[in-house]
Amino acid sequence: MRHQPALAQRFRTLKPSATVEMSERVREARAGGRQIIALSSGDPNVPTDPRIIDAAERALRGGATHYTSSSGEPALRFAIQQRELERSGVHYASDDIIVTPGGKFAVLSALMGVVEPGDEVLIPQPGWVSYGPCIRLCGGVAVPVEMPSGFNIEALRAALTPATRAVIVNSPVNPTGEVLTEEEISGLVALATESNLWIIFDQVYADMSYTGPICFPQSLAAGFERTLVVDSLSKSFGMTGWRLGYLAMPPGVASFVVKFIQHSIYCVPAFIQAAGVAALALADELLPVYRSMFHARVLRGAEALQSVEGLSCTVPSAGFFLFPQVEGDEVEISRRWLDELNIAVLPGTAFGAAGAGHIRLSLSCTDEELDIALDRIAGAGVYS
Repeated sequence: MRHQPALAQRFRTLKPSATVEMSERVREARAGGRQIIALSSGDPNVPTDPRIIDAAERALRGGATHYTSSSGEPALRFAIQQRELERSGVHYASDDIIVTPGGKFAVLSALMGVVEPGDEVLIPQPGWVSYGPCIRLCGGVAVPVEMPSGFNIEALRAALTPATRAVIVNSPVNPTGEVLTEEEISGLVALATESNLWIIFDQVYADMSYTGPICFPQSLAAGFERTLVVDSLSKSFGMTGWRLGYLAMPPGVASFVVKFIQHSIYCVPAFIQAAGVAALALADELLPVYRSMFHARVLRGAEALQSVEGLSCTVPSAGFFLFPQVEGDEVEISRRWLDELNIAVLPGTAFGAAGAGHIRLSLSCTDEELDIALDRIAGAGVYS
């Protein structure tokens, strides 16, 4: 028997997504009859508003079942223009916006646009699990920069080399819920300007800030010209399965990045984009409701976990994640909670070495399930 040709090195060495892998384990366990409470997924338990679904159905029945523009439907790009203007105060031309199938593909598209093979991209950690793999898929080199105690400009500066091309920054941060301050954003833009770096700014949780407005690097003149903005409708509107996100870029950049869309997915389905237009039109009505719901959960969850011996939990400034510090091996604790308590969480090290000693809980279950999970954790604690 002849040997099969080798798979590409990029895939043979690529680790699977910790969040997706855990979601698959939960599905398998549930299929086998186990009643798992999933506090591991970033999928909020928010049903898509019926009016959004209706908009997609109308588009489908109206014939929106064919190829459309690789950049995105004009109506959706206009709605995104207005969204960006209202939130960051930045006016993007329609030609500078590309609609993507979700925020993750927006990250990958941005990286494909600016990263050459061998280029280094800095990633503050703890940080989202897919940044590093996306960089490697582009032929770049992911450079984790540990920041266990908040955003650290000097740590980024120390990690710079002649090969550094870009830095990925997420605010609010997954998994910590931290929101970068105006001073930190200004420092980031200054560093990027001094070192001629691209900033890939992931703002997918910006609608879930509990402590005040979000600061955006694209709002600064020096930041606008070098920031690629990643956003998504998944978290804010309960549309994770719709796969709808976007990139907003400085003038002229989109005309190059869109080639990656043309030669990969071609376009996001027009009927899904119609749903996006409807969602953004409902933002003022829906987002305060969802934000209030998740804020109440993180307050309740943090208070409950803080009372558990061996756990220390602060209230995040944004998002629906808790990232408590634990006494003991976070991987073993996560395994034991799944095996013995039927609660799925993620060890902090899934988000980089700086996440050691922490566990991430996603409060994306129902309120009833959250109460059950908190009671079980309180009863079992972190000690075996």
